[in-house]
Amino acid sequence: MRTFAISPRNHDPGTAWRDIDTTVRLADCFGFTGILAHTGNDTMVDPWLVGQHALDVSPRLRPLVAANPMYHHPFAVAQLAASLSYRYQRGIFLNLVAGTSTPDRLALGDQTEHDRRYHRLREFGQAVLGLLGTTAPLTVDGEFYQLRAARLRWPGPAEFKPIPFIAGESPMAQECARELGAVRITMFGAQTPKPSTGLGEYAGLLVRATDEEAWQAAQDRYPADPDLLAAGESALRYTDAVWRRQAFTDAARTDLDAPPWFWTEPMRSLRLDCPLLVGGVDTLAGVLAEHLGSGVEDFIFDLAAAEEDFSWASEALRRARELAGLPQADDSPATHFEH
Repeated sequence: MRTFAISPRNHDPGTAWRDIDTTVRLADCFGFTGILAHTGNDTMVDPWLVGQHALDVSPRLRPLVAANPMYHHPFAVAQLAASLSYRYQRGIFLNLVAGTSTPDRLALGDQTEHDRRYHRLREFGQAVLGLLGTTAPLTVDGEFYQLRAARLRWPGPAEFKPIPFIAGESPMAQECARELGAVRITMFGAQTPKPSTGLGEYAGLLVRATDEEAWQAAQDRYPADPDLLAAGESALRYTDAVWRRQAFTDAARTDLDAPPWFWTEPMRSLRLDCPLLVGGVDTLAGVLAEHLGSGVEDFIFDLAAAEEDFSWASEALRRARELAGLPQADDSPATHFEH
């Protein structure tokens, strides 16, 4: 089981780096595998800088760095990945991203439609991965990229080759993940997924000692706001992401009984990018253990940059491993966070 914390989406120049640094250090302190460093037109800090900071701060963290064909050529991404592996002597993970919101794509002159963006991502991923872990020259004659005997000066050993991740629910996303041998990331659902392999899940996580304490903390952090809910519904017209539309559709259905630990309102009001799992440590440990039992191997969690949140999340994950019959992580979480 691998666990990743998400680099905060803080757009305040006065506090953004502080929150990123705190999240990295908390993830290291509490035994997470790495940090997801996201990308986008509105990203305050470039994901490669966040990834390097994680490697610099910790001798064990391995960042999950987002790479989008809209922003980089595959040779540039391969060179960045190889450079970090050379400097820190360990591999990274790559989160291969097909697109972004419609206004952001159009701002950069990208009018590629949904399915063709996944064709482009497949070529992009094949080129990036083909340049790493081998000294053999790479030739690509694709629809989107052409390379002629391209090679890196230092491609790194095979064990440093990045493990790719792809998020998406659409058939094209699933096909792309299969062809690249990538971990496919889906939104954490209200129901336990069907048994599978190579699957990861993405959710917010708020754990406390009891269900009551967790819900009090969640409602204090995300108070009801009808205006933000209306804005979230309106924002759907700016995306063609299948998973986001499905999440909003499911939340509006009255025939679906969501479990008491599954809360979508922070996502639907644009305060989170995913459903929020809310509950006591025993409740959520049981939920996570069920998902581990279905073959989920990777979890990406949106956590507040606070010691209390990471500490309880770490304990829920420890108990989930125990319930699922998995060995505990090699690195035991610390009992106190040093600022």
